[in-house]
Amino acid sequence: MKWLASTVLVLVLMGCSETSTHEHYAPTAAPYTQSTYVVAIHPYLNAQKTYSAYRPILDYLESNLNGVRFILETSHDYAHYESKLYAGTFDFSLPNPYQTHKALAQGYRVIAKMKPDSVFRGIFVARKEHNITDVQQLKDKAISFPAPTALAATMMPLLYLHERGIDVARDITPHYVGSQYSSILNAYSGDTYVGATWPPPWEAWVRENPEKAKEMQVIWETAPLVNNGFVVRDTVPKSVVDEVVRLLVALDSDPKGHTLLIDAGFAGFEAAQNSTYEVVERFIKTYDRAIGAPQ
Repeated sequence: MKWLASTVLVLVLMGCSETSTHEHYAPTAAPYTQSTYVVAIHPYLNAQKTYSAYRPILDYLESNLNGVRFILETSHDYAHYESKLYAGTFDFSLPNPYQTHKALAQGYRVIAKMKPDSVFRGIFVARKEHNITDVQQLKDKAISFPAPTALAATMMPLLYLHERGIDVARDITPHYVGSQYSSILNAYSGDTYVGATWPPPWEAWVRENPEKAKEMQVIWETAPLVNNGFVVRDTVPKSVVDEVVRLLVALDSDPKGHTLLIDAGFAGFEAAQNSTYEVVERFIKTYDRAIGAPQ
């Protein structure tokens, strides 16, 4: 029994010694840290299509940035998106040019923009059977628009009509239907006589609905303006911003990035700054005098 007691005592002492050694151990490697940033796209696409188009691009950015994670936040309509943008909810965002201009007063700055500018124009679509050839045919008719603040798909088309003799406050009935697709679908279904939109969602709808598209046509288009801006909050570190810009601008020259852009339905990004959107300020002044800027 003495030898058994001695053995137990030795084992206990060994265990205490091992525990004491572990208590003094401290790792020497630096702890892994990850920064998370919220990214939002203005709702020119519905939430599902926005996720399909932009989540892969954010995954690409994450794969090329150490310790950075992006959360893609969607919005169900323009008003929902704008309330969050102007409250500073997003770290990065892709607003339309009108929203970009307004965001500059809310702690954002422009770091890039979509390209090319030639596609940022308003278009009017209608059923072929209407045989529309003159803007005067729109008098006393309903026209669908995505939202009052949709620059290419609402403000530019309304100014186009105004400049051609249509009193947009009295001669037409605007229906603000919440999204680009809804504007197109309202015109297709006949709920409105004409729908206003811009090329990317129209071209996507045509690809997805080739038979329905045969019944529709583009009847007019506006002159182009500067394309959608990509903005960042002043609180995001410069090192992160610089890397994001570098990757975005180079997307179309990278084979994988080029494929992502094709799937997303636009040509790519180019560097930009606040002054790039001074042309929008001039447009808004013209629009305000003619029609009244949206609130």
